[in-house]
Amino acid sequence: MRVIAGAFKGRRLVAPKGSRIVRPTTDRVKESVFSILREQVIDADFLDLCAGTGSIGIEALSRGAKHATFLERDPRCIRVIEKNLRTCGLPGQPHTRCFGTPQKSTVKAYLLRRDAVKGISYLQKQAAVFRIIYFDPPYSKSPEGSTELYATCLTLLAEKALLSPDGTLLVEHAKRSMMPDKIGSLTRNRIASYSDTIVSFYRKDET
Repeated sequence: MRVIAGAFKGRRLVAPKGSRIVRPTTDRVKESVFSILREQVIDADFLDLCAGTGSIGIEALSRGAKHATFLERDPRCIRVIEKNLRTCGLPGQPHTRCFGTPQKSTVKAYLLRRDAVKGISYLQKQAAVFRIIYFDPPYSKSPEGSTELYATCLTLLAEKALLSPDGTLLVEHAKRSMMPDKIGSLTRNRIASYSDTIVSFYRKDET
């Protein structure tokens, strides 16, 4: 696993050893997704939701994102994200950022240890807004469990104002997991297929 392009191109990233708690996004999927996003990443506030190893958020920072927030519940993954950030010369700090106020800090990476549902609610209370949200929960467990988590989080993301009006929500899921074409204020406008992996792109409806 490596950084594909940008300022940290070629840096090798690690995953938790001897553990099946994460399923890192493959380099092929990562390269393709960021080729689709292109200039949208530049100067964007980026949310890596269910961050795992942090490779997606780090790729965004490498390609010019302004900030990346890594939301992950597992302490082992948090330690791995911290190590991967250090590999790229990007020390992360606990998520104490107050959104909506001018930021004088040079910190680009924020770490938030919470599960996805509680994390979304927390960020909403902090008035956080992201141009790009990448949602990639574990989907190696039972399809039923995965479907419930997807549905809950997609509903919350549609209801809350975390995604900017011109933003993009990307949802990585297994081919067997059916994602809705529309949920609340979100409409799926693109599907990218990579063998058993699907990435669904959602945008907010125009008002």
